[in-house]
Order: sequence, then structure tokens, then C-alpha cells
Amino acid sequence: MWKGILGLGVLTAVVAVALFRWGGAHAGVRAALEVAQDAEHRFGHHRPPTKGSETYQYAYPARRLPAEAVYDPTPPPPPPRDRRVHEYELVITEDVVHEVAPGVHMPAWAFNGTVPGPVLRGREGDLMRIKLINRGKLPHTIHFHGIHPAEMDGVFELVPPGGEFTYEFVARPYGVFPYHCHSMPTNQHIHNGLYGMMIIDPREDRPPMRELAMVMSAFDLDRDGEADFYAWNGKAFQYADHPIELTVGEKVRMYVMNIFEEPMAPHIHGNMFHLIRSGTSLKPQELTDVLTLGIAERAILEFQYDSPGPYMFQCHLTEHMELGLMGWFQVKPKADRAAQPASHAHPAAGAGN
Repeated sequence: MWKGILGLGVLTAVVAVALFRWGGAHAGVRAALEVAQDAEHRFGHHRPPTKGSETYQYAYPARRLPAEAVYDPTPPPPPPRDRRVHEYELVITEDVVHEVAPGVHMPAWAFNGTVPGPVLRGREGDLMRIKLINRGKLPHTIHFHGIHPAEMDGVFELVPPGGEFTYEFVARPYGVFPYHCHSMPTNQHIHNGLYGMMIIDPREDRPPMRELAMVMSAFDLDRDGEADFYAWNGKAFQYADHPIELTVGEKVRMYVMNIFEEPMAPHIHGNMFHLIRSGTSLKPQELTDVLTLGIAERAILEFQYDSPGPYMFQCHLTEHMELGLMGWFQVKPKADRAAQPASHAHPAAGAGN
């Protein structure tokens, strides 16, 4: 009798455990499904909005961004050696309508109305004089990377709304440098668009080449901590819609800078480049085709193409590429290349430079 009762108890326990596990498994499936649905609802917009590789990598370009909206990658030329003072005026405005990707707009904070700000250029040993005018509603500054006095560092001298401040320092050393707002919270001021590139040339010019200034950045439009778009010079896919024209055998010097708080990896296809880290040397350190840059790191890439055709240039982090950080070099035969029209969007940086 006791054995029968015990056996019935064991059977009941086994059935109860099975039912519990079956119900628990289904509850687990339901919970996992709810998590997946919640993730899709909250983060589905992070999928490449243009299906990057499908639209751009193998289909040649869509021309969705008007030519006049393209940021001209050509920096100002090296200044004359007999000009020893280089003056710029940078005006900060807030809530500037910025087309961060074709058809996608955001309220940006900008130097002289563009993201990134204008490329500043001087020569080692010359005086840089940069006037900041704050037309925003918040205090702002400019912090220049490089060597300068403490009172010109752009950290303590907050410029109030409606105020002005003039930065003066001797340009040194030569190289490529970021400049950006350093008001708190600094990440907000930088991510909203207050950054740009400064090129300081050596006393004796580098060999003449076709020059490009390329700033790598990203945009978190909904402020959820993940970037929605990555971009060369402030606009995702702009150089896919409007490729940069080069000529076979043309020597190219590309100034590259990362201003976002993730590593970036500039890479050119079908070629190799001579690398000058930070631009602080006259001789390349290595020959490669990809480079990793942390935030605020920069470099000079020098190269030329020997065969015509379209060649991609990109960030080698694939998410960055598919969310906008890619473009094309359209390399033309020497006899076929037409003059490349200047963009109407080239930023102005003040009267005297």
C-alpha cells in the first residue's frame, strides 16, 4: 500500500515538474519574444536607413544629395611664407538646420554655419589670430590642439551669449589639429557640430599635391547613446552621391581626422597610402591601406591611383560604412577628366587668413 502511494506521489511529482518546465519554457519564450520586440521597437531605426551596401557598394551612385549641399573637401591653400599673421573669424550659431543624410535634418550648432567648421590654415612660427563671436544662447569656447599659452586654451575663458573673444598664439608645431568647443557638457557641444580641422604647414612647403581635408564624425539624433549616422565632413553618403574626381597619376594628400568618441579606420580601396601620423613629420612612417584613429587623432595619407575607375574610400568598421562613412574616388584617365566644379557649400572662415 505504501509502495503504491509512494509511486503515485513520485508520478505526480514528475508530472508537476514536467508541467512546470513546460510552462516555464513557454514563459521564457514569451519573455524572449517580448525582449526582441522591444529591441526592434527601440533600436530598429539603427539599421542602415539606405541599406548601405545594397544601395551604394555595388550600385553606383543615386545623386540624392544636391551638389550645392556637398561639403567641399578642398582645404585652403598653404599661406604665403611672407604672411606672418593669419586671421580668422568664427561665428557660433545654434539650431542651424543641417542635412546630416539625404532627406534627414537636425538642429546643429555650428562654426560659420557648417558642420564641420571651416578648415583653418597657418604656418609654423606665424601668429594665429582667431576671433570667436558667440551668437548662441549658451556660453561657448574654442579649444585648439597644439602648443599655446594657458589663457588661450579655450577651457576657462567662457564666451557668453553675445560675447566675443580673440585667441592669439604662435602656430607650433606643424601638423594637423582639431579645434572644438570646450564648454560643459563638452560631449554635447562637440556632438552638436562645434568642431573643425586646423592645418599648420611647415616653414618649407611640402611637395605640391591635390589636397583633401576629411573629418570623420557621427550623429546620435535621438540621444540614445548610439550613432544613427556616420559621415565624412558632416554628411552621410555625400561623396557616394557625388564622388571625388581624381586623375590617373595625380598625387593626393588627404588630411584625415576623427572627432567622434569611437575608433575610426580610414581605408582606401585598390591602393596603398604613405602614412604621416599627426602630420608632424615630413617623411612617411609606413606604407599601408588602413589606419585606426581614436578620438581627436589625425593623420596625412598620401597616394596616387595608376588605373581609372571608381574606388571606394570608407571607414573599415562596417557599421560605420553602412551608416554613411563611405564614398567614391572617381579616377579618370588623364585625357578625359573634366574640371571638377567647386561646391557652393565650401565654408567661409573670415576675411583675412
